[in-house]
Amino acid sequence: MNFDYTYIILFKLIVFEPVTILTNLFIASYCLYAFLKINPLKKTLAHHWARFFLFIGTSSIIGSIAHGVHFQLGSAFLNTTIFLMNAISLIAIYHCFKAANIYFSIGRKGPSKYTTWLVIGWIVVLLIFTFLQNNFLLIKIHAGIVLTYSLIIHLITYKKTGSPYIAWGIIISFLSIIIHSLKLSISEWFNYKDIAHVIMLISLICIYKGVKIKMFEPLNDVSKGV
Repeated sequence: MNFDYTYIILFKLIVFEPVTILTNLFIASYCLYAFLKINPLKKTLAHHWARFFLFIGTSSIIGSIAHGVHFQLGSAFLNTTIFLMNAISLIAIYHCFKAANIYFSIGRKGPSKYTTWLVIGWIVVLLIFTFLQNNFLLIKIHAGIVLTYSLIIHLITYKKTGSPYIAWGIIISFLSIIIHSLKLSISEWFNYKDIAHVIMLISLICIYKGVKIKMFEPLNDVSKGV
């Protein structure tokens, strides 16, 4: 993780990257709101989207800790925190995959349990490899693959299920990846990480809007039992 060493002194403690922490907390707060709105719905599809938001929000909170603490509690603490942040993000991506898989199966045979277990097994392998190598490149690559898959499914099915917002949200999320990768910053106090977080928040708002529309539409029974 690349750090920019902006900081504030809060109660005699050094808090690094305060704007990055703030934007992370905005994401976490919105994800909690989305989770609480979607989770009570009695549909398996809703539960996958609710868990997607829950794990994205949890990852953002852990990210805030990593950005704020840096190496003040030692490299082991920082590395563990970063691993947990990426691992939980990967679990969120799994639920994004499951939701897309359910959408694709509407009007068809339900999603294969073998496919689900294969994906879960591969996630476990990725987490073990990441933990041993302390390298998160594979997680980022697979997250990109799943988001691309989800985008294609939602582009294919939006006419059937009534909303393009999820597809737009995923497209916007790729913009945050581009901003972060190219390190496009306005200033050190509003750098590429902060901009990427703001774009990610807009992406999540679009996705939630799409999910909300879909959840109140009649779906094929396949969405209830997967």
